[in-house]
Amino acid sequence: GEEIDSLQKIHVFNMQKLKNSELRLAEAEQKIRELALNIKRKEELIKELVRTGKDAQSVSRQYSLKISKFEQEIEQAKRELAEMQKQLQELDSKELRDIPEKVVLQKECLKKIEAAKLKVQREARELEQKVAQMKHQQSQIQKRLCEESERKKQLEAELQQDQQQIEVGFFLFPYDKD
Repeated sequence: GEEIDSLQKIHVFNMQKLKNSELRLAEAEQKIRELALNIKRKEELIKELVRTGKDAQSVSRQYSLKISKFEQEIEQAKRELAEMQKQLQELDSKELRDIPEKVVLQKECLKKIEAAKLKVQREARELEQKVAQMKHQQSQIQKRLCEESERKKQLEAELQQDQQQIEVGFFLFPYDKD
């Protein structure tokens, strides 16, 4: 009777150990699933950060192109202004027989010169404003890019830690479900 009693106690003890082991295993599997899900989320976030960085580079390129376009427009306006001034000088040097015609041509030329000057000034002002705005946006994007780069490094470090935890989990609980 004592042996049966002793065997039953050992059996109950072993069943309890088995149950505890199964609970620890279930907890470890749950933690591994959570870590795997966490890793997946962090990988997606890292991809998003990389995409954001590429978008920032694209915006920077677009700004550079716009600035070049404005600079070309200003150069064109300056060339037109120079051409008008040259025509006015040629007109001044010519000996026109009809003085009233010369005066009319000079007035037309002066109007064109004033219009060209205004155009150059307006476009230069617009360019300065756009450049200032673009520089501000560029600095904002650069700041955001630095923050996101730092965040990416942090996420990559966390990701590596998560993967190490999973590896440790598999090492501590080497068990085959089959």
